[in-house]
Amino acid sequence: MMDDWLRGAIRLATANAAAGGFPFGAVVVRDGEVLAQGVNTVRRDADPSAHAELEAMRNACRQLGSLTLVGAVVVSSCQPCPMCHAVAALVGVRRIVYAAGADVASAAGFRLPPAAAAMAAATWDAGGVELEYVETDGADAPFEAWARWLASAGADGVEDVAAHPVSELRLAVTVDDFDGAVAFYRDTFGLPEVEAWATPQGRGAVLDAGRATLELVDGDQADFIDSIEVGRRVAGPIRVALEVADSAAMAERLTAAGAAHLGGGPVVTPWQHRNVRLAAPGDLQMTLFTVLPPEPDAG
Repeated sequence: MMDDWLRGAIRLATANAAAGGFPFGAVVVRDGEVLAQGVNTVRRDADPSAHAELEAMRNACRQLGSLTLVGAVVVSSCQPCPMCHAVAALVGVRRIVYAAGADVASAAGFRLPPAAAAMAAATWDAGGVELEYVETDGADAPFEAWARWLASAGADGVEDVAAHPVSELRLAVTVDDFDGAVAFYRDTFGLPEVEAWATPQGRGAVLDAGRATLELVDGDQADFIDSIEVGRRVAGPIRVALEVADSAAMAERLTAAGAAHLGGGPVVTPWQHRNVRLAAPGDLQMTLFTVLPPEPDAG
């Protein structure tokens, strides 16, 4: 089972690197089940704390609605840094298993600065978290994918990768029933209010919907997605996709508040997401999706 989880973390890291993300992936497991997974989004989000292990633990805490992960194990594609080790100790994780050593990451250009290296030496002894290296076939694959991506981008190394040009993607929606929309998205869906205003010129609110990305698809791909989620083409040029811990449960909650199902309910996509399509306030078509744990290798 541990081999399957390690290979799953390596697959996550390899796919992330092939897309231009840093080559690290991790899963959090407990009682034989994957609670959550994460990849390194440091480059994409311009966030130095967005390491794969930390993202996986953050996602696991959100999934459980808890600030502790006692009894869980972090399984990583690569040896974690002091920050990830410290967070593991804070949430009660007592074991981290990894497939590639820090020397492999260093050879690929991911080196700890001297101060962080000194912290690492102290953290491994003082954190109360057991580190376990497990030799795993394919542990170098994420770094090989990263090298190929660097070559295709014409960059020589980590420091040559261009900074992210956008700090926030905001979707602005005009609604006829402002109070009803706020009640649906803020109060029922639970999106935290970042700011709100009421002036003679009008009212507005900004709600925190988590990390934003811009997905571009052609008409054929839109047809394909609609055929999976709904059974026919229904989407216009804009469709909102929101990752949630349990897409089926959230869909039930939102339909009780006035959203409408489009299609037959939750479906598992070929890319291992559990999706539900809804019609929501603001004339938005909404895909709720939950990323499923990686499937174990056959054989």
